[in-house]
Amino acid sequence: MESNFLKIISLFLIILSISFLQPSPALGARITDVRYWSAPDHTRIVIDLTEPIQYETFLQENPPQFHLELKGTSIHTSKKEMDVKDPLVTKISLIELGKNKVKLILHQKRALSANTFTLKPYQDKSHRLVIDLIDVAQEKKEIEERQKQKEIKPKGTKIVVIDPGHGGEDPGAIGPQKTMEKDIVLKMGEKVVHLLNQNKEIQAFLTRKGDYFIPLEGRIKIAREYGADLFISLHADGSFNPKARGSSVYCLSLSGATDEAAKILADKENTSNILGGASLRPVAFAKDPNLSQILLDLMQSNSMKESFQFAETLLEDIQTVNPLKYPSYRQANFIVLKAPDIPSVLVELAFITNREDERLLNRPDFQEKMTKTLNATIKKYFGL
Repeated sequence: MESNFLKIISLFLIILSISFLQPSPALGARITDVRYWSAPDHTRIVIDLTEPIQYETFLQENPPQFHLELKGTSIHTSKKEMDVKDPLVTKISLIELGKNKVKLILHQKRALSANTFTLKPYQDKSHRLVIDLIDVAQEKKEIEERQKQKEIKPKGTKIVVIDPGHGGEDPGAIGPQKTMEKDIVLKMGEKVVHLLNQNKEIQAFLTRKGDYFIPLEGRIKIAREYGADLFISLHADGSFNPKARGSSVYCLSLSGATDEAAKILADKENTSNILGGASLRPVAFAKDPNLSQILLDLMQSNSMKESFQFAETLLEDIQTVNPLKYPSYRQANFIVLKAPDIPSVLVELAFITNREDERLLNRPDFQEKMTKTLNATIKKYFGL
């Protein structure tokens, strides 16, 4: 009798221990952070989540607000009320509506259009919910102003578009001292544009003027709206090898990459759309549907030939400022260089992941030398 009792107790303990080993039921998605970035024509809000979620959105007219309800979600961040210094949004509110239900309210200064989409985990990024609040009138104004520059430019004036890589959600490469590529290239881009605009024969513009993200295809679109005669995308290289350093220049390849290193770099730069969060809104790509494929191919061939010539001259000049990683330009399938009618190059100013190169990139005298060299090479390219 006692033996049977002990067997029953043992069986009960085994079942109990197994039940404790079973995973607890899912608690739903958790909101772990809320961030925002301001652009001239839109504000981007990003919500970090531990899992994918379902949501519903609606716009309120008076007062103007964007409402988003997240189902099966809880708040795990202190950012429940955020006062926002932004041209379009005044405050971001997270409100719990009971068990596993959260409302996000974006308090707007005026009526805006909204574009909402989700992003899957990638590298160090978790699940993300992205809301772009768009000032459609300002967006249209920005496009019209760029196109106006193309129409009113004096005869013989050359238009140069400088593209500071990355931005917003996409920091680019990060140095040992936490210097972010997106900040350095914006600072140096501003300096190049300032120098170029001191030449009466040149008008220079930036693709982005602050810390916000522009999809790669959108950067091409901006350059074409300006009617660019030359497009330069500025970057600061990164490598797992901390000893790698030096400057390099890249051009487009419509076939294979020059070498494996060039392919790896192009793949890395092309993932900017994933890291930065390229929206699903249609972006007019570089190709013009009104042009025949034969004409497009001729334009592409000519712009690539011009790109190679500029790259060779730039390498000769830039090596007086910083040692070259490669003695000649490299080619790969960079999305940002795909404008068929604009000579385009991508410049890696230095390796931000190398301690010495990172130090140089932060030094005002190095920035001045590098930007003056870019200015001089561009003038030489145009015969000015």
